[in-house]
Amino acid sequence: MSQPESKDYGMKWMGLAMIACCAIPIAISLFLGGGLGLFLGRSSQQPTSNLPTSTSTPQPKPQQKAVNVSLSPAANWRANNHVHGLAINPDNPNIIYVASHNGLLQRSETGEWFWMGKQRADYMGFTADPTNSNRFYASGHPHTGGNLGFQVSENQGEDWKQISLPGVDFHALAIAPNNPNIFYGFPASGAQGLHFSQDGGKTWTKPRMVGLGDAPFDLAVDPNNPAHVFATTRSGIYESTNSGDEWKLIPNTQNAPVIALTLLKRGNSTVMYGYHFLQSAPGIYRSNDGGKTWEKLLTETEGVVVKLAISPSNSQNLYAVNENNSVFQSQDGGKTWQKLS
Repeated sequence: MSQPESKDYGMKWMGLAMIACCAIPIAISLFLGGGLGLFLGRSSQQPTSNLPTSTSTPQPKPQQKAVNVSLSPAANWRANNHVHGLAINPDNPNIIYVASHNGLLQRSETGEWFWMGKQRADYMGFTADPTNSNRFYASGHPHTGGNLGFQVSENQGEDWKQISLPGVDFHALAIAPNNPNIFYGFPASGAQGLHFSQDGGKTWTKPRMVGLGDAPFDLAVDPNNPAHVFATTRSGIYESTNSGDEWKLIPNTQNAPVIALTLLKRGNSTVMYGYHFLQSAPGIYRSNDGGKTWEKLLTETEGVVVKLAISPSNSQNLYAVNENNSVFQSQDGGKTWQKLS
C-alpha cells in the first residue's frame, strides 16, 4: 500500500478537512514531497497531568422507557449538509442516528428519514449510549454561533442539557462500549488536546498524550478495555493502553491512512473495521490482528467514508456514511453491502 501522492488526492484531503471542520478556520498545508492535506494540524499542547488508568466496573442501570421524540420529515436532508456522527439504536439495529451539520436525524426501521428533537445544531462530536437507547451525547455549534460544550439528551435528542466544558467543541468523541461513563474527546476549539472523563462527562482530565502529535480524525475505544483507545490520524493509527497517556503507532498504518474506525468485540479479541484512504484501492477493510494486516470488504463506497458503526445488539449489522451523505448497510459482518435510500 503506497502513500497517495497525486494532486487530485491532495485536493480530496483538503475537501475532507472542510467537511470535518465546517466553518472553523483551519490551516491546510501540504506535506513536503507529498500531496496529503494537513487535517486539523498538529497539537502543540504538552499537558503535564497523569491520569489513573484503572476504572471501576459499571453498575447496571435501569433502562428508561421509550420516549416520544419530535420527528419532522427529512426526505431532502442530504442537500447542503454533511455528516459528523453515526450511531445505531441498541435495541433495534435497523434504526440509525446521523448527526449532521443541520441537526440530528433518524432513519426509521421502514427506511424513512426524520429530523429529531427541537434543536437544529451542527453536531460535530456525537455518540450514543450503547446501553440506553434514549441517551445521546454531543458537542458542536448552535446556529446562533459559539460552541455547545459537552451536552447530553435523555430523550433521544428532544431536549439537550450542557453537562460540562462550556465553550468547547469536540470534533472527535468516543464512548467506552463496556463502561458508558468513560469518554475520550478531542476539541477543535475552546480547548486543546485529548480529554478524558470517567464520570459520564461531568469532569475531564487531560492525558499526557506522549507520542500522539496529530489531531485525530476519529477515536474508538476497545470494547474489551476502556483504557485501550485508538486514534486515526493522517500519519497512521495510534493506540494507547493507559487511557491516552502514552501512544504508539500501529506498524504499517502510516502507509495506509484510515479515516473512520469502529471496533467489534469477539471473545477476548477486538476486530477493527476502517476506511482506508488508499489511492490504489480505497474502501472499507477489516483487521483481525490489531491493525497489522487488513482484509478488503468494500471499495464501491462512492466517496470517502467518514463514519462507521457496528450495532451494539447485533454485530453482523454495520453502517457506513460517506462524504456525499450516502449510507451503506451490511447485515452479514461486512461481506456484502447495500446502499440505503
